[in-house]
Amino acid sequence: MVTGARRNDDELADGVARWVAARADLVPGGAPDGRPLRVESVTHAAGGMANETLLVDLEPHHPGIVVRLPPLEPTFPDYNLAPQAAVQNAAAAHGVAAPSPAVAVEDVQWIGCPFLVMPLVRGNIPGPAPLFDPYVTALDPDARVRLHAALLGTVAAVHAVPWQQHGLGEVVPGTSLADALDRWDAYVAWAGEGEPLPALVEALEWCRRTCPRDGADADAVLLWGDVRPGNLVLDAGQRVVAVLDWDLAAIGPREMDLGWLFGLDFMMHSLFGRSVPGFLTRAEARRRYEVAAGRAVRHLDWHEVFALVRALAINDRHQRITRSRRRAENPMGPVLLERMATAQPGE
Repeated sequence: MVTGARRNDDELADGVARWVAARADLVPGGAPDGRPLRVESVTHAAGGMANETLLVDLEPHHPGIVVRLPPLEPTFPDYNLAPQAAVQNAAAAHGVAAPSPAVAVEDVQWIGCPFLVMPLVRGNIPGPAPLFDPYVTALDPDARVRLHAALLGTVAAVHAVPWQQHGLGEVVPGTSLADALDRWDAYVAWAGEGEPLPALVEALEWCRRTCPRDGADADAVLLWGDVRPGNLVLDAGQRVVAVLDWDLAAIGPREMDLGWLFGLDFMMHSLFGRSVPGFLTRAEARRRYEVAAGRAVRHLDWHEVFALVRALAINDRHQRITRSRRRAENPMGPVLLERMATAQPGE
C-alpha cells in the first residue's frame, strides 16, 4: 500500500466518476459500444508505495482503467505526471508493453490534484520480494527462467526506444552520470531532512570518487528506472503484458538499469543468504541482456553500488514517513557498504 496517509476512498470514487462522465473522450479505451461510461467500482491497488494507485472498473463492457495520483506524504519532491505519460506512450509506440494511451490530467477540480490515467491490464504481478512471493515460488524451474528472461528482454526493449525522436530528453532527467549523481545528492539531502544516513553519505562520496569517465555516457538510452519482476504484469506463459511504474524513468547509461536489477538481487542474497531458485545467475543474466541488446555492458560493479544508494535513499524516505520521521536502523545500509567494499569500479 501507499506509504503514509491516503485520501478518502469515497471522495476519490466520486471524483473519478465525475471525471469519467465529463471527459469520456480522454478515457483510455473509450466506450466500447458507444454508450456513456459509468464507474462500477474504485479500489486501491495492493502494491505501490510512491503513489496512490486506483483500480477502476467501468461499465458497460470496458476493461477498466488505472488512476495514479501523488501521495499525501511524498516519496519524491516533484510529482509531475506528464513525463510518465510521455515515456509510457513512447515506449508503447516501439513495442514495449507499457500501458498506453497514458493520459496526464492536470485539472485539480476532480480529485484535488493532478492524476495519471492508463488502461488496466490484468494478469499475474509478482510481489516486491520474489524470493518469498507465492506466485514466483509456485512456478516450475522452466517458468522461472522464462520470467527472468522476459524481464531482461523487456529492459533491452526499453533501451532500444528512440528517446530523441519523442523528445524525452526534454521531459525526463539525464543524460550523464554527473547529472545523476547531482540529482541523487540533492534527493538524499531532501529526503534525509538534514540528517542523511551515514552509509548514504559515504557511498555517494565513493561513487563520485570512482565514477566511470571513459565514455560511460556516450550511449545514453531510455531507462525504465525500477527494474524488477514486481513491475511486470505476466500472462499464464510468463509473457509480459504490461510494464509498470515509470516514476524513475531517465536518460542515461544502460548500466544504470542493470545495476538496479543486480543490486537488488545482491541485497536479497546478502539479507537472506540466497537468490530466487531457478533465476539466471548474474553472469547468465548479463549475457542474456547483452545478446538481446546487441551491446556489451561495463562498470557493473560501480552501477550496483550507485543503484543501492538510490534504493536505500528511497527506502529510508519511506521509513521516515511510516515511523513519524524517527531515525531507525535500516538493514540496507550495511548491505550497501558491503557491496561497496567488494566492488571493482573498473569491472
